[in-house]
Amino acid sequence: MPKQHSKHYLKHRCLVAPPHLADDFFAHSVIYLARHDADGAQGIILNRPSSVPIRELLNDLDIDADHVNPHAVLHGGPVRPEAGFVLHTGQPTWHSSIAVGENVCITTSKDILDAIAHNEGVDQYQVALGYASWGKQQLEAEIARGDWLVCPADMDLIFNLPYDLRWNAAYEKIGVNPSWLADEIGHA
Repeated sequence: MPKQHSKHYLKHRCLVAPPHLADDFFAHSVIYLARHDADGAQGIILNRPSSVPIRELLNDLDIDADHVNPHAVLHGGPVRPEAGFVLHTGQPTWHSSIAVGENVCITTSKDILDAIAHNEGVDQYQVALGYASWGKQQLEAEIARGDWLVCPADMDLIFNLPYDLRWNAAYEKIGVNPSWLADEIGHA
């Protein structure tokens, strides 16, 4: 009987950029993977706040947002920067909502923005414009090449920590000091 091997997908985990990653968009980024399967992967960058407050984005959509927390909208990634995504706790009860992990969903419909504006039904959330995407086997190749490290996702990393602390916190979760990772190994 042929040996079956199951594919290890990384949905509901975070990618962490190594210190030497020179890509301007992804340098020092932490990306939450909302999808990873045989066809590729998609994720939201968790530590790239824009200069746009959520309140302003909601007002631009004609949603009264006077009661909204003063979070910034995230630059979620370079793909479709005009598209909005809400990463949130709770269940997938909105029009375009899918469960990603236990108590973590991603929603793309406007009804959740109305709920956020009225402090209804969403305890923790991040609003992002755009996303990161990888084609079939692309992410696996990048990880094998050392372009990404993988760490478990948790509520603090996704929702609570200040944006500028998330990259170091992700390294702490995997027990690695970023300064240990050198771009080149020195030779004596």
